[in-house]
Order: sequence, then C-alpha cells, then structure tokens
Amino acid sequence: MKCTNRTIIVILSLLLAATPCLASFDSGLKAYKKKDFSRAMKDFKADGGKNSCYNIGIMYYKGEGVKQDRREAVQWFRKAADLGDVNAQFTMGMLYDKGEDLALDQGEAYRWYRKAAEQGHRQAQFNIGYMYTMGEGVKKDPKEAVIWLKKAAKQGHPEAKKILGVMGEKDGSI
Repeated sequence: MKCTNRTIIVILSLLLAATPCLASFDSGLKAYKKKDFSRAMKDFKADGGKNSCYNIGIMYYKGEGVKQDRREAVQWFRKAADLGDVNAQFTMGMLYDKGEDLALDQGEAYRWYRKAAEQGHRQAQFNIGYMYTMGEGVKKDPKEAVIWLKKAAKQGHPEAKKILGVMGEKDGSI
C-alpha cells in the first residue's frame, strides 16, 4: 500500500510540476499578443521549453521589450533548435544560408534545414530540394532533389510545383 501511495504522489507531483510550465508558455503567448513584452519574456523564461526559447529569440531579434540583440537571438534560436523546435531549426538554416548574424555556411544551413524538413516544415523541404538541385551545401543530386521537392509540393509549395514541372516530374519519373 505504501508503494502505491508513493507512486500516486510521485505521479501527481510530476503532473503538478508540468502545469506551471504550460501555464507559463500560454500566459507568455497571451502577453506577447497583447504586446506586454516584459510579461511575455518573464513567462517564456520561466517555462524554458523549446517554443518559449524560440519566442525569446524572436523578441531579441526584433527588439520587442528588450534591446535588439541579434547575437542573443541566435543563442535562443540555437537552444530552441537543439530542443527540437522546427521553426528554430528552419531559422538557424536561414541564418547560415543567408550569412546573416552567422557566417555563411551552406553545410550548416543544410544540416538545420534537414532537421526541420524531416519534421515536415514545407519551406525547409523546398530549400533542401533546391540545395540538391543546385549543389549548394551538398553534392548535386537530382533524384534527392525530386524527393524533397515532392514533399514540399504535396504541402502546396508553389515554387516546388513549378520546379518539378520544369524538370518534367509529373508522374514520379524524370
């Protein structure tokens, strides 16, 4: 009986401990939408989850409620990306791809885009397909390009559809 009571107490404690995090993110998001940036920042930092880290990065990137600090933004984007946030992974890819706020590095851009693409991020899928088409950051590979462009096209990406049409890729063959 004592073991069962302990188990119940542990489970309840874990559930209660998780609730403030969700509440912190949700209240942070509400505050952000109301442009109460100091409250949003406080709640996002209290939460510490991947979505909160990404939103903190956005706030530093745009200078919302804090002094604009792109280096700090990149640190928060990287933290969120490492935690698996698909938008942060895509953002890291973009920053490396464009050479904005980070050194231009097509290999790193590919790595981050790939992580986001594997989670179904439509634009990341397109970017991966484009990189394979052009040989940017990866070895040129038309077959791999088609795979990724098709994934993006299935999600309605107009440029992916256009490129596939130009490649003659309509029925699954080049």
